[in-house]
Amino acid sequence: MFDPTLTPVTKSQFLQFLRCTNAFHLVREGLVPKPPSASFGGHLEWGDFLQICRSQFSNSNTIERTMEKEESFHKTLEWISENKSIFHAHLRFQNFVSTVEYLEYDIEREGWILWDFRPIGSVKQDILRSFYFHKKIAEGMSLNIIGFKLIRIQTKYIYPGGEIQPEDYLLIEDITSRMEAEAGTRESEWEQFQKEISRTNEQPVQLSFLDSKPSCRSLKTCLSPTHCAKGKENAKVIFDFRDSSELAKGWFALGYNSYESAPNSELSPIQRIQKEAHISGNTYFDRVSFENYLTNVTKTVAFLDFESINPYIPLYPQTRPFQHVPYLYSLHIWDSEKDILTHKTYLHEDLGTDPRVPVLAQLQKDLPSGITIFSFNDFFEKLIIQESAEAFPEFLEFWERVKSMFIDLAMPFKKLWIYHPGQNGKASLKEILPCFSSESHLGLSIREGQDANYQYLRLIKKQVTAEEKKRVLEDLIAYCKLDSYGLFIIYRMLQERLSVI
Repeated sequence: MFDPTLTPVTKSQFLQFLRCTNAFHLVREGLVPKPPSASFGGHLEWGDFLQICRSQFSNSNTIERTMEKEESFHKTLEWISENKSIFHAHLRFQNFVSTVEYLEYDIEREGWILWDFRPIGSVKQDILRSFYFHKKIAEGMSLNIIGFKLIRIQTKYIYPGGEIQPEDYLLIEDITSRMEAEAGTRESEWEQFQKEISRTNEQPVQLSFLDSKPSCRSLKTCLSPTHCAKGKENAKVIFDFRDSSELAKGWFALGYNSYESAPNSELSPIQRIQKEAHISGNTYFDRVSFENYLTNVTKTVAFLDFESINPYIPLYPQTRPFQHVPYLYSLHIWDSEKDILTHKTYLHEDLGTDPRVPVLAQLQKDLPSGITIFSFNDFFEKLIIQESAEAFPEFLEFWERVKSMFIDLAMPFKKLWIYHPGQNGKASLKEILPCFSSESHLGLSIREGQDANYQYLRLIKKQVTAEEKKRVLEDLIAYCKLDSYGLFIIYRMLQERLSVI
């Protein structure tokens, strides 16, 4: 039976416990807020995805999300007693609560099948763990659980246009055999969870970054270093070392709490570069590597950045789920001999149409032939042009002409041919740019690519007012412009260093 006097334990808490015991207690005791969902804007598509999934079933009852908790639970019990299949079934046992996306009754086998709907392309551990959480509660309610099924996305699906056909877009997967094969592992996890709840009995817990198992891998990802590493919060710098992984945890245990304290004998060559840069306060610069890297760069160069959406429900014909579709680019062109910088941009504002042809058509006009093109992590820019050209063959010649002209401006920072102490071990454009200029993304309304993706999708879904639409379009252009301008700043800084060193 469900005990209303106890604090409810949810599936998300169970999953949090399996990732980090400390985090579970921190959230449960209200010491830190619950971490946000990994999905930045997936809720914009969730309703449509749910509708497609539910279309695969008939004669089912739905627990509406607007129902009060008590009402939804009692309605679930009523329909269970009548052996009716239920969408969004609300389950409770002892102090555990869960909501199952679909609870199906199998008349022939006189048992229940647990279903989950996920807009993903592959089965993750958390899905199996979620199923097991639902199973334990359902069995506590005396339900006979006979199977587990998952509806996810067929990632190879190519949208032909028109109404999406669920049988092509969805992948229905019976994972009962996998759940049975991993039952020992899942039961062990459940027992550990039960023991932890029983041991702490909702009392304040002594938290330890090192002793907790499992725990997060780094103090930099810890929800609260002041609780988990009290008195040693500043030792986070140890986790700034590149490629340190679990090694940093060992260094922390040995008492290393600064760059200076880490002995060179335990560091890789690039980690020693970091250490020296932080101790001296000077920027490391590998002249030889840069001379080779920039050997074939043309006198006039381009700096290109795309913004894209990657909806899991395809919007345009000849696109796949999660495929990045460009809607905006910023292009800075620098004539180094004349020291003239030109800016070109295109934002697709006709939100009801496919942006790929207009984007590529304008880029083809704006981008001079035969010049070096710098992008940050250029795989992304090249993939966008390639996939768009494959869908629209009139751009294949353009793709063939430009693909060999790209140079990845992220490479020198990943390989540590250059390293500024202010990077703190990171190699993203957002971290690098303020180290070498007065420019920063912090003053922008949109600061991350994921947010840009989300904001444009909001425009498409018509979830903004006319006034807000104008502001969002301006913010998108400003964000993309700073990305390509930042590339120019970094490139010019590298050239200046080469000329004076």
